[in-house]
Amino acid sequence: MSRTPVVAAGCLVTRVSSDGTEVLLIHRPRYDDWSLPKGKADGGEHLTATALREVLEETGLVVALRRPLPMHTYQVDGVPKEVHYWRAVVVAEAEFVPGDEVDKIRWLSIDKAAAKVTRPDDALLVKLADDPPGTPFLVLRHCNAVKRVDWVGDDVDRPLDTSGAAQADALIARLAAYGIARVHSSAARRCSDTVRPYSLAAGVPLASEPALTEDGFKSTPDAALERVGGLLVEVWRTQEPAVLCGHRPYLPVLVDHLVELCPGVPSADPWDHPLPDTMPTASMTVLHVHQDERTGQPVTVALEHHPA
Repeated sequence: MSRTPVVAAGCLVTRVSSDGTEVLLIHRPRYDDWSLPKGKADGGEHLTATALREVLEETGLVVALRRPLPMHTYQVDGVPKEVHYWRAVVVAEAEFVPGDEVDKIRWLSIDKAAAKVTRPDDALLVKLADDPPGTPFLVLRHCNAVKRVDWVGDDVDRPLDTSGAAQADALIARLAAYGIARVHSSAARRCSDTVRPYSLAAGVPLASEPALTEDGFKSTPDAALERVGGLLVEVWRTQEPAVLCGHRPYLPVLVDHLVELCPGVPSADPWDHPLPDTMPTASMTVLHVHQDERTGQPVTVALEHHPA
C-alpha cells in the first residue's frame, strides 16, 4: 500500500567572500551529521515558506529564494519523503544560538562543503553552488475577482471578491520569499489589488502598467510585449527581483515571449510553462534570469510554477 509522502523544504544558502562562493552547513547533534538546513512543512504551509522558516529557525538567517534545485526523495522508516530545495541568498542575520536541533553551523568553500556533508545527495546539491543563482522575475495571475456578470461598470474597475482579498494577503509571504524589490501590475483594479498588500507591507512602490490591461493587450499587443521585455532587461541588469501581475488570456503568450527573449541554458532544468487553462487565479510562474558572462545576453537558468 502506498503511503502519503512527508513533504519538506530547505535551502542551499550561499554567500560570496574574498575566497569565492561559500556554502552554509548545519550540524544536527541528534544524528551527528552535517547537512543543508531543511525541515517538514507545517499544515497548510506553502513550501517556499517552509524553506525560509527552517533556515531562520536553524541558523538565525533571513534568506531570499533563488533558483529551484533538484528534489530529493528517500524513505524514512518505510515512509516516502520529498525534500524541495532552492538556492538562497542572505538578506539579514542574527547571532547563531546553538540548540537541540542544530548546535553548530559552518560556512565552507564548495569543495570543502561537498566533502563535509554526510549524505551523498547533499554533496551533489552543494556542487550546484558553482552555477548562477539567477534573479527571479515572477509572472502572476490576479486573485479571485467579482464575476463579470455580477459587476456593473467598467471591467477595468472590477475588484477582488472576499476570497481574492484573502489570496492577496497570502501572497505577501510568497512574494517576500523571493525578496521582490519591483512591483508591476496591469492598471486593472483586480491586478493592482492583488499586489498592493505586498507593496504596502514591503514598502515597495507599485507601478501601474496601462498597456497590460486585457483591452490594452488586445489593442496593442506589440507595445505590451515590448514593455514586458523592458521589465525583463531591468531585472537581469539590476539583479533586483520583480513581479508582474496580469490577466489569464495573455499570460501564456507573455511567458512564451519572455522565454524567447531569455532562452534557457543547456544546464537548466527542463520546464513546461502553463497553458491558459492551467494557470488559476493567484498562481505564478517564476523565471530565474542571469546575464551570460560570455555573451552578455540574458538567459533563463530555471523556471518554476506555483499553483495558488
